[in-house]
Amino acid sequence: MYSIKASSIAIVLVLSFLPMQVLSQITLAVPDNNLTPNPQGDITDSTLINRNPDCAAYVGNYWARIHDVQQNEIYDSYLTITADNNTCTFTSNNIPHHDVGANTTTGTDFSSQVAPNVLDYVLTVPRHPNRGNRATYVRKQGGRITLNGIMLNGVDLDMDSAFCYNIEFTTPLQIGLGTRDQCGLFADWYAIPAANPDYVVLDEYTGHSFAGRYHYHSDNHGLSNVEVDDILDPNVQSIDASGSPVIGFAPDGFPIYGHYFYDVEAGVTRKAKSSWITYTTEREALFGSNDPFPPISTHVRGIFVEDWYFQAGYGDLDECNGMTDAYGNYGYYYTEDYPYGPLCSFGAPDASFNMPNTAYDDGGVN
Repeated sequence: MYSIKASSIAIVLVLSFLPMQVLSQITLAVPDNNLTPNPQGDITDSTLINRNPDCAAYVGNYWARIHDVQQNEIYDSYLTITADNNTCTFTSNNIPHHDVGANTTTGTDFSSQVAPNVLDYVLTVPRHPNRGNRATYVRKQGGRITLNGIMLNGVDLDMDSAFCYNIEFTTPLQIGLGTRDQCGLFADWYAIPAANPDYVVLDEYTGHSFAGRYHYHSDNHGLSNVEVDDILDPNVQSIDASGSPVIGFAPDGFPIYGHYFYDVEAGVTRKAKSSWITYTTEREALFGSNDPFPPISTHVRGIFVEDWYFQAGYGDLDECNGMTDAYGNYGYYYTEDYPYGPLCSFGAPDASFNMPNTAYDDGGVN
């Protein structure tokens, strides 16, 4: 499965001695796309391998036993994936396959205790999504849970932020969760959870709980391996040369991959780069707002959602952090920089990813 890696160093050495006119006529072989099925059953602390974009390739039953480090509780997680000709359905209790609550960004506990959903947490995605030309963004809505994806351990991806800047807050940067009036649906400056580690409590998997619901706010290494370097060392055996595995599905049914893809032009496997960049000028009050804005002298650019804008071609990925890979498959990617995952989707999102708050019941734990 990893023979392409073992031979890649030798290929580079040979090519380095060839004249440019010969090099221009050589096309390196693209490694076979890794379609090896993932193991089923007990997936405690497992990483995945399968890159098949069809959600039906993941039909099965999965479970794990994990430790809530903060509460010293043991939880059992479960995920069942079923499929028919047109859709795949994910049913879980939203407990991950790894421990939760360790090594938090602030060194403190979550604001609420992690708890399994006592209801069936059910999400449905289309098996044969079509990519359109217009991005559909996931927007927060009052009394609703709005999701960016379902991961292959049963946990949802929630890129939204309920944290904001407000001069009423007494924290050093006046960033906090606040009340519905202070942040709510219409705050001017929403703080990106992963970019504010001193104010947002996230564990080592960039997850935390809200009213018991554990969810991810950013990229992590829970389901796919990631190395320090941008370009994959050919000797690394934990990541396939064809790229990172599918780790989840977006609301439109397109897959979410880990960090790596095979770059045909460069002939290497490397991390995908986002095309979102930050403004560099001083902030201004948003249109129609009279509220004070956080100056860049004290609040560096990049910590708020409103600091970022999409610039086509700046990186590898489109507005929704997606691209078509070397095998002709469109999908979204984890990135180490904003937006970290799919903020939006280019296919039609399934309605199940927008649900009432009552769809999650922690059984009275919080």
